[in-house]
Amino acid sequence: MKMELIVKNEKENGLLGRKEVTGTLAFSERTPSNKEVTEALSKKFNVPTEQVTVKHIYGSFGGITGTFDAHIYSSKEQMKKVEPKKKEKKADANAPAAK
Repeated sequence: MKMELIVKNEKENGLLGRKEVTGTLAFSERTPSNKEVTEALSKKFNVPTEQVTVKHIYGSFGGITGTFDAHIYSSKEQMKKVEPKKKEKKADANAPAAK
């Protein structure tokens, strides 16, 4: 899938050790996934994908453009300190219930 990524605003947040990036996307097919945008940002800013977090991708209905919000951290350790923890997956629905 072909995607063009344009950074509109880049703000350095020294307190949290990250860059707060917003911009626009132009794509040919479907709206790109968080993973695809993360990989594109990591190439553009020359950082590992583990240090990039895409917060939002806003696509226009029926259109081929969208906007995004992302954070690029200075290190993986800093990201672990700042980013909220992901919720753990619930127990398997097919497993027998505890008695």
